[in-house]
Amino acid sequence: MVYGFVILRKFSVVSISGGSCSLNCTYCASTYIKSMEGALTPEEFYKLVKKKYEQGTRGFLISGGFNTRGELLNLKRILPEMKKLKRELPDIIFNIHPGLLDRKTIEELSGVVDIVDYEFAYSKRAFESKGLRERSREDYITTLEYFKESIKYVVPHIILGFPDDDVEESIKIASSMKPYLLNFLVLIPTKGTPSEKIKIPPVDELVKLIELGSKLMNGKVSLGCMRPYRIKDELDKIVVEKRLVERIANPSRKVKVEMFDACCSLPEEYLDKFKIDEKKWENFI
Repeated sequence: MVYGFVILRKFSVVSISGGSCSLNCTYCASTYIKSMEGALTPEEFYKLVKKKYEQGTRGFLISGGFNTRGELLNLKRILPEMKKLKRELPDIIFNIHPGLLDRKTIEELSGVVDIVDYEFAYSKRAFESKGLRERSREDYITTLEYFKESIKYVVPHIILGFPDDDVEESIKIASSMKPYLLNFLVLIPTKGTPSEKIKIPPVDELVKLIELGSKLMNGKVSLGCMRPYRIKDELDKIVVEKRLVERIANPSRKVKVEMFDACCSLPEEYLDKFKIDEKKWENFI
């Protein structure tokens, strides 16, 4: 059975930098983080999470912009509040988009962060798209190793669709480190960003790369929320029929999957608490 994921009520996305980011990534240029609910100060973060928890939210994806070294902005300021909330609310789940953190900070996240959604921008074009300073492609490997040492559930995210990009090496490296799950995204040509003129690759090319990841990961693969709407129905249908993935975020309505109100990287041990009743889902769509 393939699982489908959508964020409705039990999970929430919070940007701890608002719409600010020091990078100008080809595919974002702050476009996506501007749509997230912001909490820039420790006080705002604590109040927002506590309020949403009282309203029934149990999982929080902590995201936002990055500094020029690719580190999540404001994380060190917010971390004490995350620790406090973990003590007060034992069943709360923190998922995070951390970027390239140092080893000490990663060790501090242990016991606080449950899931790490880690963008593995190791391929040449993916790395170039970030515009990072004083960084190398190898930093993505080193940081992934650090995360694997400290956090149980680490999910490397690999973006497909950069022109002339050799992404197979990234898939092989990430898979060899035996993460809990490997997530594939597909670059969306986004208006107002440097990516708007990039052509969407043929679906069969994307499927071949996902097949490689699925083979190396023994099926422990997910299709994440970033993928062009134009190819969504076709791509989702193929990966479900071929059983190339076990999870899909925001699945096409043309595929039948068991639905959960959460990020697609949510570990199986938590799934029951986030399950969406089948009849309610049918009424919702």
